[in-house]
Amino acid sequence: MELHRANLIAVTPVDSVPADMRPFIDFKAAIEKLELKGSEQVAIFLVETTACYIPIFLDKDSTVEKIKEELARQDAEMPMNQEAAIRERLKALFGERIK
Repeated sequence: MELHRANLIAVTPVDSVPADMRPFIDFKAAIEKLELKGSEQVAIFLVETTACYIPIFLDKDSTVEKIKEELARQDAEMPMNQEAAIRERLKALFGERIK
């Protein structure tokens, strides 16, 4: 099975997510049984050739590998050239221990 390409479009607090993307965030939070406060960090990926967004909530245990695994569970993959960007963002958010 071929995976769909999902491009990182933002890493932002939930409160900063535009209204048109918010239903994707709320749906994902409901699936994960999260009560959103608004300060949670979320990476938002756009699946190419669709209007489908894949949100991934981030925390101190997030890694590029875990993000890639979560995308794969949704038949998507992040382009390799975006791995460094997400890794740097995780380091900025949660410190140097991020790999």
